[in-house]
Amino acid sequence: MLRRGAAADDGPYRELLERFANGFAIGLATISAVLDPGAVVLVGHLVHAGGEPLLRLLEAETEELAAVDVPLALAEIVSQPVLRGALEGALTAARDDLSTTSQ
Repeated sequence: MLRRGAAADDGPYRELLERFANGFAIGLATISAVLDPGAVVLVGHLVHAGGEPLLRLLEAETEELAAVDVPLALAEIVSQPVLRGALEGALTAARDDLSTTSQ
């Protein structure tokens, strides 16, 4: 349904996308006020279903609601992003350890 909302200019699906963005933005603004992140990377099937139109709505809503300016971006990885990020971090750390011990 979010995909249909992203493709529509108006109508019930677009209204659903806008309501989803508003609720999501309230959460983002709250978290941003506490954590003050340098950026927020959005991931998940719902976020990707909304795509760029959802991202634009979220940017507008968080700009209005948040006390700090937080850049938003869509992640390219949809399936198990936390696990993939942890694996990338572990591999980078292992490579760094190997390169420093071999010198």
